[in-house]
Amino acid sequence: METITAEEWLAKGKELFGDNMLNWRFVCPGCGHVQTPQDFQPFQEQGATPDSARNECIGRYTGGKSWLRDNLQKYNGPCDYAGYGLFSISPVVVLDGAEKVHSFAFDTVPQQG
Repeated sequence: METITAEEWLAKGKELFGDNMLNWRFVCPGCGHVQTPQDFQPFQEQGATPDSARNECIGRYTGGKSWLRDNLQKYNGPCDYAGYGLFSISPVVVLDGAEKVHSFAFDTVPQQG
């Protein structure tokens, strides 16, 4: 697990994706699904925020399979994993003052297009 400061995390995100945080890509550690904060906007009435992309798989809002119960080796997400739950498999901890935020890793695979 990588531990970085909030400043380091922001700098890394900007380096990879630019200043618009809605376009930053995160990888769910439970199923491998890649998502952006923008993907969560349609689910605001269900409690999603753009910040959800860094520690909740969007399957929590779309009816994804359980990463713990279902065989995810045969399933390519999204799932229902959340990095702040009982089982923390999030690969990054962001230190924001005294707070520790479990975060998904940035997607560093170049996008085609």
